[in-house]
Formats: sequence, structure tokens, C-alpha cells
Amino acid sequence: MIKVGLIDDDPGDRRVIRTLLTQCADGQDEVPIEIIFEESHIDDGDLGVLNQSDIILVDIHNQPDGTVADLDARCPHSNLIILTHIADPNAVRDCFRNGAVSYLLKSDYPSYLALAVRITFDQGSFVSPDICRSLVEQAYLRKKYEDVLTQREQQVARGIVEGLSYKMIAGQYNISLDTVRAYVKRVYRKLKINSKSELMAQSRF
Repeated sequence: MIKVGLIDDDPGDRRVIRTLLTQCADGQDEVPIEIIFEESHIDDGDLGVLNQSDIILVDIHNQPDGTVADLDARCPHSNLIILTHIADPNAVRDCFRNGAVSYLLKSDYPSYLALAVRITFDQGSFVSPDICRSLVEQAYLRKKYEDVLTQREQQVARGIVEGLSYKMIAGQYNISLDTVRAYVKRVYRKLKINSKSELMAQSRF
């Protein structure tokens, strides 16, 4: 028996997920799946029951910041699968950094939900094909930035992406404010962009 916890604030989506998982055992050799926890938010139900889950499916949309890390800390023996409409590769990376092991888009779940649960239960990971492609493309772009920018330019660019002020970047790397401004101009010129927003849209250093 694969015991599943489900956290999703959309009752309609919860109903579809419940139906898909409870009807997915097509063969005699398939391990049955049972949903033992189903709530809109992590604090809406019995945490003791949630902690018994082998797999926790969670939609990060409309959940508080830090939900994935919170679940990982509260349910250390459960495997976290993100099941959401959010396709931003940076959001995917953040979820993996905070303890998720699989990531499935809701547009894919009719085809892949049961498979993702079983693969994750068997200590594997599943990522939606479109997300995989986005991560590959992002890795390619990062390699391009590494080829184009010097190490110091990458450090300055990373500081900008992380929201540091020019003064903070200067202090961190023991360089002058004017030097930071010069590096920023070089980064923009080399990447053929004109603003911080463009840098943040293109980059994940």
C-alpha cells in the first residue's frame, strides 16, 4: 500500500486526483494507492496522519512561502511531489532545494500522476517532460553566461539577481562602488540587455 497525503486548495482538483489514484491499479502486481490525508493547507488536518504518508502531493499555488521546506521538516520520512500549474524553472529549483523530489505539472497528471507516485515511492524522481526541457535550456543558457562573463562579472550579476545593492556587492567583494558600476555595464553589454529586470528574467547564476 502506498499511502498518500494531498494538500491542494482546489476541491475540484483534489477530487480528480483522488479519482485518478484510487482507480489506477490496472494489474494484479500493482501496489494499491490510498489517500490518507486530504486538506487545503498543511495545518488544516491531523499532522500525525500526514506524517504517515509515503508520498505527499502538494500544490504550491496559494500556499504560504516556505511550505515545501516546512513539509520536509515536519514529515522527514515522506517523499514530496509538487503537483501544480507553476512551470517556472526557478520555482522548480527552489522546490528541489527545499526537499521536493519530484515535480509534476497539473496539465500532465492524467497521463503521469500514478507513474510519478510509483516512481517516487520506489526512491526515484519524476519531472514533467516540459519542465525537464526548461531545465535543460536553462542549464545551456547558464553555460553561455559562464563562457561570456568573467568570474567577477558572474559574481556581480549573481548579486544583482539575489537583490543585493551595489554597495552590498562592493562590500562583499572588497571593490569600489564605481568598480561595481563598471562591471554591471560590462555584464549588460555582453548579455545584450539594458536593465536589472532583463538580467533577472534571463539568468539564474
